[in-house]
Amino acid sequence: MNLRLSSSARLRLVGVLAVTQVIGWGTTFDMPGVMARKMAPDVGLSIDTTFFGLTLMMLVIGLTGPAVGEAVRRMGAQRVLVLGSAASTVGLALLAAAEGPVGYFMAWTMIGAAGALSLSVPAYAAAVEREGAAGRRTIGVLMIFTGVSSTIFWPILDAIDAVVGWRVTLLAMAGLHLFLCLPLHLFVLPPFRALPKEVEATQRPSIILDADGAARAFRHIGVISVAFSFTTFGLAAAYLELLRGAGASVEYALWLGTVRPVVSIAARAADLVLDGRGGPLATTAAAALLMGGSFALLVTGVDGVWLLPAFVAIYAFGAGLSAMARAVLPLAFFPPDEFSRRSGRLALPQNIANAVAPVIFVAVIHQAGVAAAALLGLALMSAALASAALLAKLIRPSLPSSARADTP
Repeated sequence: MNLRLSSSARLRLVGVLAVTQVIGWGTTFDMPGVMARKMAPDVGLSIDTTFFGLTLMMLVIGLTGPAVGEAVRRMGAQRVLVLGSAASTVGLALLAAAEGPVGYFMAWTMIGAAGALSLSVPAYAAAVEREGAAGRRTIGVLMIFTGVSSTIFWPILDAIDAVVGWRVTLLAMAGLHLFLCLPLHLFVLPPFRALPKEVEATQRPSIILDADGAARAFRHIGVISVAFSFTTFGLAAAYLELLRGAGASVEYALWLGTVRPVVSIAARAADLVLDGRGGPLATTAAAALLMGGSFALLVTGVDGVWLLPAFVAIYAFGAGLSAMARAVLPLAFFPPDEFSRRSGRLALPQNIANAVAPVIFVAVIHQAGVAAAALLGLALMSAALASAALLAKLIRPSLPSSARADTP
């Protein structure tokens, strides 16, 4: 199935999805990092309260995820992405027009629906539709690009706002979705052409699971996905608080904060270069061990100038690998034609975790201290590692001895 696309078509696929995903994340999830302070007084909210828009966005993405996964399976990822671009246009225009809290949060509800239709799952499904299992590499490339969406869009948003204000800035971002993302999805994305059934049959996973095994595999993947999402999204918001609680000055914490995304992107790139040769389960185990080891460092409370840099480097590399594992694990255990449905169902618990994790991590740090937050992270990574081990045990009986070297 990796021969389904020519090299030029694959370049178009990667180019379209990379551009639209960077715009999608940069103008929605990343946007309040710059614009919340500008929007808050005009919509009658405190700066802190404006960030509940992101919580609402993630909850809507999670709640609608299963339905979107089914929609992708029925009508194809391209049509869903086109709908997502249109909905993003409407959501950002509504946000630009918001005059009070009701309008503000209604706009974020629409942005959440747009995110479900355009961010991550439908984009990854578009790659898997066109490339099958080989879509894993395209997903890896997309994750590298989306990792720098805030780096690209924060200065753009700030520069436009300084000239025309936040409302016109958001209208300009809505225009990007309408006049760039939508045409790219509609006209430039390579068309999906189904393979003949006899060829498609050869692309089924080498892991053959019965109905009970598939159900258990899905539960284990769910545990891993939630543990990774809860930890990475929770600490994304609480990161500076964690570092300051561990003894870093404000300036030092900010500097360490700039290192984290660079290391995480490097981890994704390394996994891509190696082409996931250890398989998604090996990537999962490495991510859990690295992040768990970084939390263990904090729990020990060892005092030394090396502690925080070591924590940041080890945690960030593990977090980068965890994002890759979370995205492609369903592709390792289920056939490509089930990818969108399985990923959509996983979006529900994942995004609920994403929505509540920042609040919980910040509360734990403030109420019980850094060691307690580190123990929470260590427990989550232990759960992920245990589920990875159960996945490995689950698939062993389904493979002949000659095939076990190819276990993911």
